Amino acid sequence: MEVITKSRLQIGWLRLRDAVRNTAGWSLEKLRSPARLKPFEFVDPATNETVYVYTDRLYSVLCVGQRRFYFDRITGAYDGTSLELPDLVSGRVELLD
Repeated sequence: MEVITKSRLQIGWLRLRDAVRNTAGWSLEKLRSPARLKPFEFVDPATNETVYVYTDRLYSVLCVGQRRFYFDRITGAYDGTSLELPDLVSGRVELLD
């Protein structure tokens, strides 16, 4: 932990807060509680690939480029992968106006 203050009261508070968070995290891990995820998007500047995470009613979804990896929202178990629709039908279906 990097100390950003010299006040003994604030240092004590920061240590207590860290201890409580570590204990809560340990307890949730032992109880196998599902993680709470916020939607997140990141574009890798080196490869220009997009990575994002979101949740729906049944799944937590990790998207890397065009691939999607599905995890059960409650258990966290891996459920499968998919591609976006244009990748699945390219060259097979011609859409007309």
